[in-house]
Amino acid sequence: MDTEREASGERDAAEGNAGGLSPGAGLKRACDQCRLRKIRCDKESPCSNCRTANRSCSSSGVGQKPKEQRQRVLISAQYERKIDHFGTRLTGIEKMLRELIVISQSRSPSSESSLAGAGANNNSNASPASEPPVAIISDIVGDPDRGEMPLDDDDGNDDEMDSAFEGNSSMAAQTVFASEFLENAVTQTSLSPSMESALSSLRQIVCMQNRKRTNQDSRFPNAKPMPRGGMRELPMPPSPVVVGILRDIKNELPETFTLMCTFIAVDDFIDCCRRVYFATEDYSLATFIVVNAGLFYLFQEKATRADESHQAEKLLEYRNLCRDNLETALMALPLFMPARKESIEALLLAASYAVEASRFTLAWQLNSSAVMICQTLGYHRLPVNATSGASANDDVSNDTKSALFWFAYMLDKGLSLRFGRSSMIQDYDIAIPKRMGRTINVADFWKEMLNLWIEHAEVMGKAYEQLYSIAALSRPPEQRIESARQLVEAIKGIARENDELIRHARETGKLADSGKRDGFTVTLMLRSDEATYWASLCLIYRAIPAAPGFSSTFNPECIEAARRAVEVHLECMQIPGLSHFTKVGYLHWTILYAPFIPFIVLFCHVIETSNMQDLDRMDHFVASLSTVCSISEAIDKFNRVCQVLCHVARLYVETKAQQQQDQDMMLVGHDFDMYLSQLGFMPQQLLHDQQQGQQQHANSNSNPAHQQRQHQHGGMAAPDAAAAVTPGVFNADMPAGLIDATQTAQLGNWFSGHRHIMNLVEEDLSGFEPRIWTTMTGGP
Repeated sequence: MDTEREASGERDAAEGNAGGLSPGAGLKRACDQCRLRKIRCDKESPCSNCRTANRSCSSSGVGQKPKEQRQRVLISAQYERKIDHFGTRLTGIEKMLRELIVISQSRSPSSESSLAGAGANNNSNASPASEPPVAIISDIVGDPDRGEMPLDDDDGNDDEMDSAFEGNSSMAAQTVFASEFLENAVTQTSLSPSMESALSSLRQIVCMQNRKRTNQDSRFPNAKPMPRGGMRELPMPPSPVVVGILRDIKNELPETFTLMCTFIAVDDFIDCCRRVYFATEDYSLATFIVVNAGLFYLFQEKATRADESHQAEKLLEYRNLCRDNLETALMALPLFMPARKESIEALLLAASYAVEASRFTLAWQLNSSAVMICQTLGYHRLPVNATSGASANDDVSNDTKSALFWFAYMLDKGLSLRFGRSSMIQDYDIAIPKRMGRTINVADFWKEMLNLWIEHAEVMGKAYEQLYSIAALSRPPEQRIESARQLVEAIKGIARENDELIRHARETGKLADSGKRDGFTVTLMLRSDEATYWASLCLIYRAIPAAPGFSSTFNPECIEAARRAVEVHLECMQIPGLSHFTKVGYLHWTILYAPFIPFIVLFCHVIETSNMQDLDRMDHFVASLSTVCSISEAIDKFNRVCQVLCHVARLYVETKAQQQQDQDMMLVGHDFDMYLSQLGFMPQQLLHDQQQGQQQHANSNSNPAHQQRQHQHGGMAAPDAAAAVTPGVFNADMPAGLIDATQTAQLGNWFSGHRHIMNLVEEDLSGFEPRIWTTMTGGP
């Protein structure tokens, strides 16, 4: 229909402009007599009315506004989204080109001259023809020095957008030498392709960290244009199928619905489905989100348990339909949601789905809105049932409200730790028991597990506040260490309770070895909690510095916790009977959301000590992720980053082993050191050792070998081996205050670098392909 009208408009425009007439010249007006009498005129000359009345027909056009021909613009919502997508991609290309200009213009004269000298030696026939590309790029994107800015579809330049805050990063406090080093080319020695690719990939990670990150894209890939009639016109799964599933959950609650929709009573969910499927009046967007999110999890679990493949395919088709509806509804969410219980339910389900989709920035925003509504409605200060004398209905209502609050609380603490931000909910402002209410329609076994999750969220909130926040890093190290030891005991207490749950589940036949169909899921949930507790211990132990003289920055307890966490993770991935969807859900919540600290700890430990057993553990970890990369884009991204770190660690160990025999390998080792230092994964040199190294550098300027190294590093001096400090080892004559300050800086840098690695799952890694070179090195 739109195409026909557009074609008709084009024909009218062509007829109006025929014969070279100007627009509006061929348009006919009503005659003066018909216009005065306010009767219809056929606009002929003379018109039919004037011929019938036998009077003169004239049209002077007095008092009439000339009709201007307008161009009809018909662009559907689908094409608008495509145009916006193209605009975003072009903006990204312009930003990359501008960054290339900045990099090319920011080279110091010494590095430019040295690089130019190297280029002259390599190619004596070079001509000025090699320079115009930079000028062409300037013409495309505009020259900021001349005040020229490229056209953009936003109101302002994209470079001037406020960047997303992810906690204070002390990377800017790195030495001037390391910062300048990264702006120049890496070692100019002849390297193997695998070594060059490893350094290139590592530099990409560092550059992505230093680049200003804008707010994450909040669009969903499966969202559809909202129909003209609203969400009522979006297709839904057949009602007979949905009615059958609702009857099933009345009799027995599935595990996924139990955990993801704990805060929604079954009767309330069935009522929401009734309002959508048999609508006698308009329903809210929140109701639509609750229905599609709940059906999404129900269809997914049904599909994993289907006996026949064609039945599973049909259930997955319905699941994908609910997914599309959910993403479409999320794109239509208003900025301000009404302060109602239903709004909290919709926002929490949306935040959980965002975690499942690895959209952690969006999950933070959605959960923050849910937290604000919870606090507005006073869900954090509900009366205690045992002392309020409330009726049974009031007990159920209060328990449901407290379940909503505690689910928002758990997401708030987990995401705040992941992003390095302060949580929105403060423990001192909560006046309800830290447990699920007794009237929640959940089995006692699952209720105990949820209570442990609440306790764990509280401890992890304190871990960020007391160990890794700005205030924590400003505290005396003795106080921070004491807080860490108290948190360690709290986690160990939760782990003991989890062990008791595992023992009880084994005795009651709930685990996988019992032969029950749902035993595999129960086993995975309990073992994944065990992996999470080991990872939490690893994070807390990291804040306790190693004893003087120990060969690593990390204390032995931290390293052992990292090893146990990886081992338990590998055991979780080997549990039989798990579907790929179940494994992906486990990886999203246990590895990406948590976040999983142990892998980075093992990486740093291998860099420091060349421990081959830990390197093998890293390889096994990467191999466990590769089995589900085709299902989850976020897991695929994280797997690629972990592949890079594994092969960087292996090549680094090989490089260090060859440094004594090969001068070139020593220079390559310095390249690795600088990149890893920028990521916070390498202990910084102490201040007095840096000064000694600079003094040695000043005294050795006349050394030909030193000048050769300086030339190969782009005009800058590579660090001398004598100036390096053994990781984790401090000289006995070092002032205690300087040692404490250095350890605190290392802790902040390491936490910032780990957060950057985990946030790469939300970055565009289309140009980041470690698989190309891992095959050359025989990697997994």
